[in-house]
Amino acid sequence: MLLDYSKSYIFNIDDSISMYAKVCQLEILSSYLTEVTVGDMLSVQSLITNPLDWHHFYDKISTIKKGDKTDFIVVTDEGERIAGSGEVIDMEKWSNHGHFGFKIKIKIKKQKSSSDRRIRPIYSNVQQTPVPKQVADKELEIPNIRQPLSA
Repeated sequence: MLLDYSKSYIFNIDDSISMYAKVCQLEILSSYLTEVTVGDMLSVQSLITNPLDWHHFYDKISTIKKGDKTDFIVVTDEGERIAGSGEVIDMEKWSNHGHFGFKIKIKIKKQKSSSDRRIRPIYSNVQQTPVPKQVADKELEIPNIRQPLSA
């Protein structure tokens, strides 16, 4: 996986990688995913080699229109889960000598990653701030309240 400050590129190189995308009520398993790009925009590209599978996908992607609002879930090959919502800005579909494919681009409005959790403070590693000398001197001026012991 290549990382950029604005985008994460995820490519399916090996079929043993378990990626997943659910976009516009369309579930796409890792065996169909060829490219997933996450940044300000989510782009999901898929390649289908089986014509029977293509009919299943074609029926669902034919209903997707530009401007549609949608929720999405993407699971990367590292197991990171990214969920959010956005607006469809582009939808392409093509066929090339028995191979069929499509690409959906979504402008992300809201996004949350599984690693976006609050970090709890660990009290053993808390750094103490230095006390100003004037305050430290005043704290040292403790009146002697001991009383002599009588025998």
